[in-house]
Amino acid sequence: MLVDVVVFLLVLGVLVFFHELGHIIAAKACGIYVDRFSLGMPPRLAGVRLGETDYCVGALPFGGYVKMAGQEDAPLSDEEREAAYGQVPPERWFNEKPVWQRFIVILAGPAMNFVLAILLYGIVAAVGAKVPETEVDTRIGPVITNSPAANAPMYKAPGPGQPADFSRPPDTTGWKTGDRILTINGNRIRNIVDVAIDAVLGAGETLTVVLERPERDGTFTRYVSPVEPTQLRDTDRLARFGVAPFDTVLIEGITEGSPAARAGLQNGDIITRANGEVIDRTAFIETTEKTPEGDILTIEVDRNGQRFTQTVQPETVGRFQGIAVGIIDPEDKGLPTVLSITDDYRKSGLLRPGDVIEQVDGQPATMTLLRDLERTRPGGSIDVKVRRPRVMLGLVRNEEQFTAQLPVAPVRAIGVQLAIRRMVDHRVPVTQVLPESFRLSYQALERTVKTVVLLVQGDLSPKELGGPVMIYQITTTAAREGFWLLFSMTAFISVNLCVFNLLPLPVLDGGLLVYLLVEGVRRKPLSPKVQERMQQVGLLLIVTLFLFITINDISRWVSTSLNGS
Repeated sequence: MLVDVVVFLLVLGVLVFFHELGHIIAAKACGIYVDRFSLGMPPRLAGVRLGETDYCVGALPFGGYVKMAGQEDAPLSDEEREAAYGQVPPERWFNEKPVWQRFIVILAGPAMNFVLAILLYGIVAAVGAKVPETEVDTRIGPVITNSPAANAPMYKAPGPGQPADFSRPPDTTGWKTGDRILTINGNRIRNIVDVAIDAVLGAGETLTVVLERPERDGTFTRYVSPVEPTQLRDTDRLARFGVAPFDTVLIEGITEGSPAARAGLQNGDIITRANGEVIDRTAFIETTEKTPEGDILTIEVDRNGQRFTQTVQPETVGRFQGIAVGIIDPEDKGLPTVLSITDDYRKSGLLRPGDVIEQVDGQPATMTLLRDLERTRPGGSIDVKVRRPRVMLGLVRNEEQFTAQLPVAPVRAIGVQLAIRRMVDHRVPVTQVLPESFRLSYQALERTVKTVVLLVQGDLSPKELGGPVMIYQITTTAAREGFWLLFSMTAFISVNLCVFNLLPLPVLDGGLLVYLLVEGVRRKPLSPKVQERMQQVGLLLIVTLFLFITINDISRWVSTSLNGS
């Protein structure tokens, strides 16, 4: 918990520091007197005065400011301003500078947030890291029945520079597991998250998706698919294509004496096809479970780059249905924890994500014991003692302990343990670091602006907005995954702050820019009285928006903690 708070404050500090750094650099360049550069809000904790400027840290670690002569959030009277900056030559006051210089000073703050995003994306691209395969792969996994993806028409891609003819009957229909998405509306797709975001932002319009499908002979066929993402269920708040990430079937454990062991499969083997069809982790499990008694499963295996075909006969074993169990924190005694549950399982009200299994059949719980009992009890059940952690320090829910019986369904299996996700090394070539960082920053900017437009148009619910609580959740979760995700998410948040600060609302930088534009047209500034009234209205709007977003964040957090959704 303490580490999470420190990470959050560090991220917030970096975002604020770069924003205010933009303001002070521009102010100094324009010869404006800067009295204070503060990271954090008053009261002042510590700092040092270098020249005319006090560089300090405030006690409240939220926000920061640059205090310039002649520039105040709440307009001062001439007497108040004279008392504060009377010793400063008038030509060094912010409000005495030309409109274009003041415009640059205000604009520099949000601009530096965009620069920070470029820098962070560039560091991630240049340094590289071991990342989940789904972060760098655009293959699709399971396709939901009757979803836009399942019903999408697909046309074989024409030659370079030639448009696809959508007036003729399609060559085939429906995306498949293993298809790789290359572009959406001409924009290159980097990972499956890009696909999901484009679906949300593309609600109500037909998107042109270019996919590549692997054929059995090792070749690839390229298709162009026009598709409109929609809400799949009445309870959905966002539009979707109806696809999930592709999780490679990576073997990381083999049960002794199992069909897989007898077939000679090894740890590290990757199963690419089953009965001739491209499969991912979910599809492989479903295919294996549904193999009739006595039937043979033909699989294609990739072992260190060498591919071969093998046959294996699944056997009947026990398996929990609708629930995934694993170890979240190895330091927490390595206890099995519920990772996720299906919608159907949720209705049973038995276990929820986050529940910790402490005992199995009266013995101290371990993943090995749980898996052994699960496998050997098809059609039976397992007694477990469960601890349900408290939520929000016990304010929403206190810690609970209870016992339960987990039913074990009989299924078909070959005796392999599959990796939850495959990790791969990823680094961008040196010559592509700068272009990639600019591309990702511009992509984040484009998506953020489009999100604002959808909110204004009413096509996106304000309940999807996130504030400090969501930023805390995102940054702390990202930090556990590694620096690559923390830096990437911080970059994306920085772009969001850039756009948010440019909104034409009083109190925000965007509102100040509007004042300057009006002054430039009128050839004189708005009266202090008008500015004060507008600042008050703007402050009320910002406080209201902040409260709404925070309540929304907390509600979403509580719902997720209680129900796992």
